[in-house]
Amino acid sequence: MKRLKKIPFFLLLLPLFFCLHGAVENYGYLHLTEVLEVGLLIAGCMAFLFFIIQLFARDYIFASLVVFFISLWYLFFGAFHDWITTTAFLSFLKSYTVLFLLLPALTILWALFLKRNRQLYGKLLLYINLLMLIYCSIDGFLLLKNMLSASEKNTAGMIAFDNAKVQQKPDVYYIVLDEYPGFKSLQDSFGFANEKFQDWLGANSFKVLPVFSNYDLTYFSMSSILNMNYVKDNFENLQLTQQDFQKRGVEIDNAAVVSIFQSMGYRLENLSIFDIAGKPALSAKNSFLLAHSILLTDKMLHNRMKKDIGKGLGKLLPFWKNKDFYYHDADNKETERKLVSTAAEKKQEPVFVYAHFMMPHGPYYYDSSGNKNPFDKISNYTKWKDKTLFVSYLKYINNRVQHILSDIISNDPGAVIVLMGDHGYREYDNKGLDQPYRYDNLCAVRFPRNNHISFKDNWSNVNLFRYIFNCEFGQQIPYLPDSSVILRY
Repeated sequence: MKRLKKIPFFLLLLPLFFCLHGAVENYGYLHLTEVLEVGLLIAGCMAFLFFIIQLFARDYIFASLVVFFISLWYLFFGAFHDWITTTAFLSFLKSYTVLFLLLPALTILWALFLKRNRQLYGKLLLYINLLMLIYCSIDGFLLLKNMLSASEKNTAGMIAFDNAKVQQKPDVYYIVLDEYPGFKSLQDSFGFANEKFQDWLGANSFKVLPVFSNYDLTYFSMSSILNMNYVKDNFENLQLTQQDFQKRGVEIDNAAVVSIFQSMGYRLENLSIFDIAGKPALSAKNSFLLAHSILLTDKMLHNRMKKDIGKGLGKLLPFWKNKDFYYHDADNKETERKLVSTAAEKKQEPVFVYAHFMMPHGPYYYDSSGNKNPFDKISNYTKWKDKTLFVSYLKYINNRVQHILSDIISNDPGAVIVLMGDHGYREYDNKGLDQPYRYDNLCAVRFPRNNHISFKDNWSNVNLFRYIFNCEFGQQIPYLPDSSVILRY
């Protein structure tokens, strides 16, 4: 007990509690190495700050208490901000301008209080040490309980597949253009027929399928497509939580479509934004994903600032906008490079390639001529509703996609190619979640022998791979009823 009054164990217990609490909240979605890396980084930063304050204050207890206070509001800023935002009488504090004045002021007041009340040091150390020990013990127990209990396996179920019926194994390129609308919604809502692109697809043996998306959110849509099933009914569709998206991520990781291809001897090339079959996403830094260490760090001050006011900071700090705002553009280019490279390589076994481009999903980086749009013109989220900007970006993407598809066809003419949007355009002025065009997406398929079987006049994405397996791989998988599910964060 005496040591608890003299030694600031809480400087080590705080990062431990932060990681334990995050691991409990996100159990099953984090790797041990990711948790350890975050914990060690936090401990290292706190040690450095302690060294700086101790260098000037010459009082290790004072320095430890100040470091604890600063680390507390920095690490848990998101939780604190969410609390004051949802508490009516405190909501006036939610402005970042107010908080940037308030938090340093409170830190200074805390330091002055400590300077004038040295007689309280022993009691403060005892209280904080005990508090952190209790919190760590509780979360340690909960983590152990999760590890020992049988957790629900977040897969969407397997589909019966008869490998004996497979006569040929062409390479399969599954290319997703995030939020690419169907031709009907482009014509009806944008006054843009997209005829040149549609004609190009037809001239290159692509067949446009009359599909619509079952969900208008990427995690849910991709889970249903890659598992050929509707998402498990284990969520409140109008009150989605972070855990609902994380479950979809695990379902994608265990995708039935990928398992089927692997059972046929296919190699998976994962050029997507998700981890799949143990293969990591193309970019682990993409803030779009609720995965990896982002689950631990997304509520820290700097990450919450990126999310809430990052675009505004980009106007003041060029390095900020270049590093964060253009992640999608950099990932799109890397996806394109690896996709074309895979098509050109000589393969020892058939390959299933899943490439997911974050385009034409905003921001709209380029105009129709391929010129980069100015940051100020596209950084504001309201610009995502600018149909002129969107159509211009779409024309640029059409040209870019034509070059990609031409390279694949030239290098791998016998391949199956699927080009589709995961859902429709979401930024209509009509706020209704049941807006039909939110679910109208592009879907075009190229079979090397053009062996399409009959299909309905109106399909949905959940039946896409059932159709592909029936056409190209000799299966007779039954189709599911087609419907869309309205979702809201």
